[in-house]
Amino acid sequence: MVDTPPEIKEKRFGRVVPILLVLVGLLALGLVFRWGRPVKPVVRVEWEGLVALSPPEVLSYLGVDPKAPNIGDWKDWEKRLANHPRIRKVRITRDPDGFLIINLQEKVAEFVIHVGNSLYEVDEDLEIISRDRVLADHLIVISGQFTVGEQKLEGRQIFDITKEMRHALSLYPALKSRISELAVERDGNYTLYLKSPNPIKVYLGDKLELNVFRKLYASLAYMEAESVKVVSIDLRGEDAVYH
Repeated sequence: MVDTPPEIKEKRFGRVVPILLVLVGLLALGLVFRWGRPVKPVVRVEWEGLVALSPPEVLSYLGVDPKAPNIGDWKDWEKRLANHPRIRKVRITRDPDGFLIINLQEKVAEFVIHVGNSLYEVDEDLEIISRDRVLADHLIVISGQFTVGEQKLEGRQIFDITKEMRHALSLYPALKSRISELAVERDGNYTLYLKSPNPIKVYLGDKLELNVFRKLYASLAYMEAESVKVVSIDLRGEDAVYH
């Protein structure tokens, strides 16, 4: 076994130190060049993450004229946008070249709840995203006499309905593009309205359970395969009845 002389270790270590110093120096020069130069005034806003919202809508919420935006004091925008009912997260950064970058993460609307004369977009937690201003496309409407709280839909009934609908649509995703509305009637029965393959009224009975969605899926598959057109389907019995 041969020991490495101490002086060789010192020589090897001595080569590494200058290289590290050079790298640190280059990094420092880059930072000085990037951030040490004069910062230009904000002249343009760049948007990231917008889905349902649009830049004019966000600017209007901030009290800024979308047609002639005056950036002004933007430093409180992040705090104000965090309170927007459609926005989950927001991060605003200023680029030295005069850009204001607004990165948004919107809440995802899952259903539209129809109560009285109002329509509420809600997310998976039944939190209200909008009232009478539906922006998301192709959402199923759920109608009934539900309880509307300050920030969300409340009550066991709407919770159970959305849970059952979510489960059924996960197993039969083809139904999502075919259902337009689920109505809870005053007598406690459920009525489904289809928009595809043609407008059809579906009677589900007084229980919203997976079995009725299974029968609905099978009924639509049969109708489309046999080119059968009906105006209503009754799923309240053991077998589907077409009219």
